[in-house]
Amino acid sequence: MHTTPHHCFQNWHWVLTSVLLLTNPGSNLHAQAVDASVARAEKPSDCFALDSRTNDLVILDFASTEALQHLVTPKEFRVNHRNECAEVSGPMAGRSQSLAINSGAQPWDLSHYLYLVADVHNGGTQAITIICRAEDPEYTGWHHFAESVARIGAGETTSVLVFLKRKNPPAASLLRLIPGMNTLPDGYMPHWSGLDPARVSKIVLGLETSETNLHLALHRLRGVGICDANRLLAADFFPFIDSFGQFRHAEWPTKIHSPKDFAAQQVQEATALQSRPRPTSWDKYGGYQDGPQLVASGHFRVAKYAGKWWLVDPDGHLFWSHGVTGVGVSSSTPVQGRQKFFAELPALNQESATNVNWYLANLKLKYGVSAENTAATLAHKRLASWGLNTLASWSDPKVTALDKTPYTKMLEFGGPRLAPGLKLSDPYDLAFRSNARRALAGEQNSTGNDPWCIGYFIGNELEWRNGPDLINEVLMAPAKQPGKQALISLLKHRHATVAELNAAWHTTYASWDNFLRSTNKVDATLALPDFTAFNETLAEHYYQICQAELKLAMPNKLNLGSRFHTVNPSAVRAAARYCDVVSFNKYNTSIRNLNLPDGLDRPIIIGEFHFPAWDRSFAARSGCGRLCEVQRADCYWYYLTGALDNPLIVGTHWFQYLDQPLTGRADGENFPIGFVDVTDTPYDELTKVTRELGDHLYTRRLPANPTKRE
Repeated sequence: MHTTPHHCFQNWHWVLTSVLLLTNPGSNLHAQAVDASVARAEKPSDCFALDSRTNDLVILDFASTEALQHLVTPKEFRVNHRNECAEVSGPMAGRSQSLAINSGAQPWDLSHYLYLVADVHNGGTQAITIICRAEDPEYTGWHHFAESVARIGAGETTSVLVFLKRKNPPAASLLRLIPGMNTLPDGYMPHWSGLDPARVSKIVLGLETSETNLHLALHRLRGVGICDANRLLAADFFPFIDSFGQFRHAEWPTKIHSPKDFAAQQVQEATALQSRPRPTSWDKYGGYQDGPQLVASGHFRVAKYAGKWWLVDPDGHLFWSHGVTGVGVSSSTPVQGRQKFFAELPALNQESATNVNWYLANLKLKYGVSAENTAATLAHKRLASWGLNTLASWSDPKVTALDKTPYTKMLEFGGPRLAPGLKLSDPYDLAFRSNARRALAGEQNSTGNDPWCIGYFIGNELEWRNGPDLINEVLMAPAKQPGKQALISLLKHRHATVAELNAAWHTTYASWDNFLRSTNKVDATLALPDFTAFNETLAEHYYQICQAELKLAMPNKLNLGSRFHTVNPSAVRAAARYCDVVSFNKYNTSIRNLNLPDGLDRPIIIGEFHFPAWDRSFAARSGCGRLCEVQRADCYWYYLTGALDNPLIVGTHWFQYLDQPLTGRADGENFPIGFVDVTDTPYDELTKVTRELGDHLYTRRLPANPTKRE
């Protein structure tokens, strides 16, 4: 391995590197492209190392030879200790490898810190992508971890950030003091994958590069960003929202301090948008006008071309849906009972005595009386410049009606639920079909005839759960529930008598009527064959009705499915059979290997995904600042490139256009997940990467010389 002494840094160099790159970001060298056809998209973002802070907790320092005992590498790798770091080198079989760093006998306690940080250096000649995962002892591949992505150019040093999403609940005293917010000042963020930061037992570094051999220097693992809510709240915390809806206790380069700042922001963005128009390879819909000409149907459709699934736009060009949800001005937060949160409420917009829309108030300061119309027009210019071609679900009709960007729409058929507390309509109830016809009829003369409308998601994150165990919920429904009556019909067909059912389920039903009137659950393991059969029948019936009614009303529009959040294989199979596209909401680090049950070959679209950036919220005082935005953009790049390489996926939709209010929407969600913040200021690192991806959206996905035609 070629190594020079400057590859390993003393603490003073961390500070110097950070200062130099913050003052002159352009001085940072980019890695060579992995693939020349996507050279810009493959460039890593500006990387820099975090300085050492007095409140950092160093949990492992590879300047010590003892730290090597914690390191586990592939057997063909070499580990050398010199220049106060651990140099790891070895062959990159299949372009990917992984390293593990174990805590040893006692887990690391990072409960008082917001981030895990891994300080690393790429000593190779090609860029490296690092997927860094922190695990607690309960990790099983799905829960009890936190993960992030960083791209590191050749010869570059960076600090890989992993935000430590908490699995353990916050203190009850904090919930009482700051009600109505999911993410709290102590670093708590509820998430299905969260971990216990007091018991971090392993750090895994997944490594991907086009280089034949890896050359990586490990410096330190640290805890960064004190999260001590008690100390924070005692130090004049309230009010913590300023007069523009921003976090009052932190600064960042684009923060708005007075109404005059909006004018400067407008000028700066107008210049940026003018210099970066929409990709030249796109047609008016955002399809690939430089690509093959397919049949132009006047509406969006699906097709398999060159071995991969695609959407096809109305003009017959290949279309890959690169979008963002919720484009509009909807951003309300409750005020009642929480007045102490706010320095002052906006004078220009207060939705009611109980709610306020900071985003709309700032738009009026920025654009004047025509703020909503100006913002709607600007949204199209932004998306085109940012390399996005789809206004995804929950976008404002005032925006979608301008016929400048294709859009999807969310429809809810409603109707009586299949079971109490189950977010799933009963397809056996006649009201379900009549509601479907009513909802679709309302679209026939508007979106149904609009070539800019890609299609409809019918429902969102329905509670299909993970499999047939959901049928136990149907047993809790009243006797008159049509779904329960359909279940008993199936059981009568499968069991000659109720006694036979009792023998199979170990139950004591006196009669079939007694079964109907009972609302007790049973042992799902014993009932599994029957539950599985009804689960399949139920899903088939549900999706058959949805497809039949949609095509009856609007035969030219796509059924985009119901955005699975959990995976019930029977429901997914039924959706694949009847829907034009199967949809998932996938909040994962990568979907490169996402597929359908039994190897089904159908197109997939991602209805939701995101990665928060914490540099303008409660974690803004951690000192991670711009690096937090850079690595959020790295996460986006990794997710999108994996999606583009997946032959089934025809699009991804980021959730959402706006940051959620820091004080929470009605249900408490308050995540910093927007393309723009509460002051309508774009997150430049994110939009830079989406534009790079947009420029090469089609050349990455489509082979240079495809042989298979439609």
